Amino acid sequence: MIRLADRFALEQELGSGGMARVFLGRDEVLDRPVAVKLLDPIHGGTDIGDRFEREGRTAARLAHPNIVQVYDAGEAEFDGKETSYIVMEYIPGGDLKGLIDERGRLPGSELARLGDEVCAGLAHAHERGVIHRDIKPHNILLDENGHAKVTDFGIARALDATQATRTGAYLGTALYSSPEQLHGQKATPKSDVYSLGATLYQAATGEPPFLGVTPLEIASQHVSKAPTPPRERGADVSKNLEALILACLAKNPDGRPSAQAMRPRLEGEIPFAGATRAQPAAASVGAERTPVAPSPPPPTGRPGGAGGRPKRRGGLLAALALLAVLIVIGALAAPGLLGRGGDQNASGSNNAEQNNAQGEGNAGPSGGGSGGDQGPGGRQNQGAGSTVGAEQSASPRTSSVASAPSGSSPEQESLTAQAAEQTIRQVYTTAVDGDYDASYGLLSEDFKATKAPTQPSWSGQFDALESIRFVEGPNAQVSGDTATVTGVTIAALPDETQRNTASWTLVNEGEEWRLNSIDIENREIL
Repeated sequence: MIRLADRFALEQELGSGGMARVFLGRDEVLDRPVAVKLLDPIHGGTDIGDRFEREGRTAARLAHPNIVQVYDAGEAEFDGKETSYIVMEYIPGGDLKGLIDERGRLPGSELARLGDEVCAGLAHAHERGVIHRDIKPHNILLDENGHAKVTDFGIARALDATQATRTGAYLGTALYSSPEQLHGQKATPKSDVYSLGATLYQAATGEPPFLGVTPLEIASQHVSKAPTPPRERGADVSKNLEALILACLAKNPDGRPSAQAMRPRLEGEIPFAGATRAQPAAASVGAERTPVAPSPPPPTGRPGGAGGRPKRRGGLLAALALLAVLIVIGALAAPGLLGRGGDQNASGSNNAEQNNAQGEGNAGPSGGGSGGDQGPGGRQNQGAGSTVGAEQSASPRTSSVASAPSGSSPEQESLTAQAAEQTIRQVYTTAVDGDYDASYGLLSEDFKATKAPTQPSWSGQFDALESIRFVEGPNAQVSGDTATVTGVTIAALPDETQRNTASWTLVNEGEEWRLNSIDIENREIL
């Protein structure tokens, strides 16, 4: 084991880029894991090393949940030579490039959520006069819940002097660099926006906007060629999200939005966006194109286990308890009301799936529908459920059997309109109550495969949701093995209340209704 600066124990090398290596280390003073980025010792004591250290200290002044925190920067002896180092928070997760390589095109709702988180970090930096200069999928890391954190702030500037002379490094930059950077002009915050546009384009289509055999060929296209609209290349994004990506890729910086201005447009594309706001920094960092270490078990009390998350505040629980009494009374008067089967405790994922749920967040309540207007959420799109949390306490299957007409089977009764309505209620009441396994178990296999491949990617939508109730409906119509449910919900978040008109499609899977898609028809901030 190598010790650095009499404080950091370097346990294993995670990867290397053109001019630096990244190690998993441990801060022996604070007893925590860290990522240590070491400039190649050949540059130790040189101007490059000085700038590397200086920019690391600049990045250390940025403190935001969507920016990898820099803890320390300095010079120390490594392999018998003085070298500059930067110590950062560590996440044993992957980067956006790895996620794209693994999954290909990302759906619009997930793409918008990741873009919003990156924009939050960039806006924070830009407000403080810090420009990244090298936004690309490799520099967007994903924590254990799939939330984005931008890394290597400022380091690109420190390496600018030699980056262009290294073909491999320049190729990586050319794929995402703005026209003004490629012309040798000064980078601005709008340059970061262009690079983010190229990054989102790749996440949407599976490929960067421009490709070529040589860096010069790629750079020439960035300067003079208009990108093909993402939807023409098979991207699963709305017209609005496509237009935003293309606006980021405007050749003239004045035609691009700022990172802050992008956020409302991205949030409008995110189902249950209130739940995707900047999360507390968990620990993250890797290197450009860096392999990652295995993920540790999720922290105790995170969503997805039997414990779920801490219960909601007392006022909400009291309201749920009162509604529970009313529902029990209603169930006695109309025993056929609670008409769906009891798979609520079926786990949608195991711990291993949670450990590997890097970057799969926010497929969540988007369901089906087109583009980003798929779910009754987003920052303007939280409402699609019910505050009637106590409906879970009655056995829907028992009620269904008790009220079944003569000659009908329990399976037939579990596919009634009332059962479809109850399923929609339970999707959200179980999630609001922290029973994410139950909520995830009510999704169709197609929904899981296309929108929420893991339970954490579903449960992450609900972190900021305080309560949700129907003010109209839910009203269901059944046609064969499909049910369509409509309704209007009111959802409460910490800083706003939303009214959402939505429709849900459910399908028959194993003689039970399962949520297959969600479509937001109108959203309003109250």
